Amino acid sequence: MTSTPEVGDRRAAAAAHLRRLLEPASIAFVGGRGIAGAVRRCRDYGFAGDIWLVNPNHADIDGVRCHASIDALPAAPDAVFVAVPARQAIDVVRALAARGAGGAIVYASGFSETGADGARLQRTLVEAAGDMAVLGPNCYGLINGLNGSALWPVAHCAPRVESGVAVITQSGNLAYNLSMSARSVPFAYLASVG
Repeated sequence: MTSTPEVGDRRAAAAAHLRRLLEPASIAFVGGRGIAGAVRRCRDYGFAGDIWLVNPNHADIDGVRCHASIDALPAAPDAVFVAVPARQAIDVVRALAARGAGGAIVYASGFSETGADGARLQRTLVEAAGDMAVLGPNCYGLINGLNGSALWPVAHCAPRVESGVAVITQSGNLAYNLSMSARSVPFAYLASVG
């Protein structure tokens, strides 16, 4: 089967978005005061890139300036942790895709795991994302032990590494347990995909 140039272009664009999500130079966190811990953990893990927060109701969260909207960010972020309710997450993902973000992690539950209505909501989320990479919904996110990016809502003990394997799991509980355990084979990437 041969692919048309348009299909090839879409695949290349999707791969570029995924690369930005996996290896971000800039990260945004969208949500309320609860994201402060995730932001601290990302900084403490050693992420050296830009970290931006989006919350229209606060000037700052834990001393980090908040931007009022996705459009108010200094640039399109490579990776975004979206920690807002399900219906609001769709609007955030749509705005991120329009802005040219690399990818988003949707932490919210309430999608296909809840039944037919949630499945419709998830289809809307997928449509809103377009070619932008998305992990989730209903997932813990992504830890990159190579560059120190941690888009992860809870504590983890994953060490920084120079090389290692990638682990992708549907189960957030499994991903969390792996992130808290010492392993003989280091994790370069740990992703919970929901």
